[in-house]
Amino acid sequence: MKAWLIDDERPCLDELAWLLKQYPDLELEGMDTDPAKALASIAERPPDVVFLDIDMPKIDGLELALRIQEKYPGVIVIFVTAHAQYALDAFKAHPLDFLLKPVRRVRLDDCIVHLRKQYTLLHPEGAVQDSFTLHCFGTFELICENEIKWGTRRVRELLLYLIDRNGSPASKPELLGVMFGGQEDKRTIHNLYMTIYRLKCVLYTLDPERKLIRLEEDNVLIIAPGVCDFRDYMCFARENAVITEANAVEAARALSLCRGPYLEKENFEWASESDNEVETEYERIALGLGSCHIAAGRLAEAERVLTALLLRNALCEEAHTLLLDLALQTGNRDTYLGRYEQYARILKKELHLKPAARYREQYKRLQR
Repeated sequence: MKAWLIDDERPCLDELAWLLKQYPDLELEGMDTDPAKALASIAERPPDVVFLDIDMPKIDGLELALRIQEKYPGVIVIFVTAHAQYALDAFKAHPLDFLLKPVRRVRLDDCIVHLRKQYTLLHPEGAVQDSFTLHCFGTFELICENEIKWGTRRVRELLLYLIDRNGSPASKPELLGVMFGGQEDKRTIHNLYMTIYRLKCVLYTLDPERKLIRLEEDNVLIIAPGVCDFRDYMCFARENAVITEANAVEAARALSLCRGPYLEKENFEWASESDNEVETEYERIALGLGSCHIAAGRLAEAERVLTALLLRNALCEEAHTLLLDLALQTGNRDTYLGRYEQYARILKKELHLKPAARYREQYKRLQR
């Protein structure tokens, strides 16, 4: 599906473009901050779907949507706006959906599911394959429309192990060691081959065209962006050593993928290394994003990110001190006292230490 994005605010346009890149069947045909220019460009390359802001100068989104639909009746319209009060008027243009800024990933997932179904109705010859998602954070979930039969528990474990390998090959001895305790007799080797075969059958059921997920030579599992939360999270972490304004939106999205512990309730020994890496990277990204928000004056966002970090790792000293500094910066006495007392309790209980002298002294001054 070819998509056009139109929003007079460039940061909002860039953020939506990034979010939509996670859906492999969506092709970004173009985007513009000027509604009039966008209308002319669309004439040259008519899209299948247009994501439109409503509150824009010269031509508002509602008028623009009506003009587009008049010339190209098959174009699907999705409004993206920060103003909920426009919803009633917006439906005069018969949009497929109405997204509120900031766009949440879960809400966008639902929108794309509806978009795929609508596109299939309008273009049955180019029907979009059933979509699916893999959630590895929190309880593992394979969300799809087709009924999936694993055959054996080892088929499911093999899928999770290959996801954990994150695109790296897995040799036969390695898989025998992980899944069969290292046994290499004929029966065990046969069971491994059958497990791999059954997994390929599951993957074919999910994605017959092998565009979103496929198993290649050396048991390398290739997963497209937007399909697996663990894959997307680790790709961002490994490709972004420093968090800046340029990747802050992507960093926030990466953190939002971590809905819970990695492969919670699975208890696989081989998952512990990745679990530790996930938490280490979460702390690095959250601290970087929090500092980025503070530097840009987005203090409420910084507090939200750092507080979420402490819920995952209460011993993160830098998060505690950043929040204490933030409370001082905003002049919030009660918040400082409460955060200091929490920090002091944790240090004493877990490490038998006290906060740094400057924080202790500030606490005493504010108590007076």
